[in-house]
Amino acid sequence: RKKTNAMIEYYEGGPFGIRLIFRAHGSAILKALIPAVISVLILYGVTHVPGYDITADYQEKQRMISHPYAIGALLAAFSFLIVFRANFAYARYWEACADIHQMQSKWTDMATCLAAFHYQSSIYSKIRPPAFGNHDTLHQDILLGRELNPCTPDEMRQQLDEIEANEKNGDKRGSFIAQVTRPVRMLAPSRSKTRRGQDNLNRADDGSIQSHGFSIASNTSQLERIASVAKLDGGMKGHEPSLFLQEFAHLMSLMSAVAFSTLRGGIEGVEIPLIEYIPGSRWPPVDPDDLDAEIREGYHSDNRILLNIRWLLGLTRTRKELALYNAARPFRVLGGVSDAEMYLLRNARGSSAKVAHLCSLWLQEFVTREHLAGSTDGVAAPIISRLYQYCSDGMSGYNQARKIAYTPFPFPHAQVTTLFVAVIVIFMPILMYSFANSLWLAYLLDFFTVLCFVSLQMVARELENPFTAVPNDLPLPTIQAEFNEALISMFAGYNPDSWWEVPKKGAAKETAKRESVKIKESTSIKEPIKEDKPTSYGAVSVDIESQAKLS
Repeated sequence: RKKTNAMIEYYEGGPFGIRLIFRAHGSAILKALIPAVISVLILYGVTHVPGYDITADYQEKQRMISHPYAIGALLAAFSFLIVFRANFAYARYWEACADIHQMQSKWTDMATCLAAFHYQSSIYSKIRPPAFGNHDTLHQDILLGRELNPCTPDEMRQQLDEIEANEKNGDKRGSFIAQVTRPVRMLAPSRSKTRRGQDNLNRADDGSIQSHGFSIASNTSQLERIASVAKLDGGMKGHEPSLFLQEFAHLMSLMSAVAFSTLRGGIEGVEIPLIEYIPGSRWPPVDPDDLDAEIREGYHSDNRILLNIRWLLGLTRTRKELALYNAARPFRVLGGVSDAEMYLLRNARGSSAKVAHLCSLWLQEFVTREHLAGSTDGVAAPIISRLYQYCSDGMSGYNQARKIAYTPFPFPHAQVTTLFVAVIVIFMPILMYSFANSLWLAYLLDFFTVLCFVSLQMVARELENPFTAVPNDLPLPTIQAEFNEALISMFAGYNPDSWWEVPKKGAAKETAKRESVKIKESTSIKEPIKEDKPTSYGAVSVDIESQAKLS
């Protein structure tokens, strides 16, 4: 049993992790079973040699080795070799993780900065939020704050139940674009502190939210509030994202997908497995064997029993089988891929030509052309140059990952380690026979000792190839899908609480005075005070109850 997140696969190990022992998929222990069994068979043959009795007394026993130091030197040298290889395999695996995350981080920074620059262009002048810098008088004694009522434990349980239901139903969710353009239906409102569960947001006819989260303490000690309107659509008013952002998201997604495909390996001249990404679709599974049965049949061309036998023997897939297997796990690109783009990518020779000289060129040329055309007008050219630096930093992370993908573990060390694994399989039965007086104990010690050493060897072989050692490889298709969702977040627009109006001078004081008179009159005849909505005068919104307490 296992629980999966978008990128992480959590295993339910049960009490003390016992269940992990019985997991076969991706196990290195299973691959070590055959050498351990062979070693036990050798021990069985040794015990049946004429003249040797394993149950004989220690003094009368005819031993092949009179002292364990003879094989102890061999075990010490082999332990150093196997631990050294396993240590460097771990280092390669984690370095690959760090490199691809650096690559994605820098390219995400580039997308975020470009979107922020684009939203300052003149095409958004009618919907752009106001700026505090245009109102110098508001820079004195300003207190800004927002209130959020956290959900109750019951509401948290309800959210968890909905998540589990979505996972059972295929994790179908609406796209992020749909969520930001339909705020009333898709996003839950805040709760009132005085009346839990009641909608405390004043919604306008257009779906915006009347909010009063910004407060200003003036020199007259009167509480004035900036009347603000929370727009969950980021001020985009339901419009489609600009063509500039859509094309940029496509080129960025394409560059990331091609980079991942070259890290995973492939055959030159064969079409790269790229398909269109549908926003809000189900995450690609972290474990490839969680794919649909029809897809698995597509790349399992051989008999499943024969395939499992080859896996137990540690045999890798052929180039053709690897190409079919990768085709069953395509990378998803925002906006899809055209025939012309695929033709150029297929005919570009080498991973560097595909990523650095095609995808990166297309992206940087597009940004340069659009900047000169005014898509980022108002932002100085030296600041725009930072975008190219982010792109270069991400490309540096890609090349570091490509170093691991295209540079295998050194052959001499791998050869020596593999040789002495075979030596241990042969000589460990002799050691156990010489110093174990019980036949069943000799079998057990020999089996588990060889199993331990060979398992470490298999773990090293799995981890030193972090992009191709399925299913223990890095989940690149899932990481690509998360990167696509991060690019889609560029379409969210401005911060939802960015729209506000400057309060008129003295309006809050006059409003508070009038309301306090009304409250005193109603209190004198001992009538209960009715709850009224805040009264607005122009751009000022005043809460009656708070103003009464203040008076």
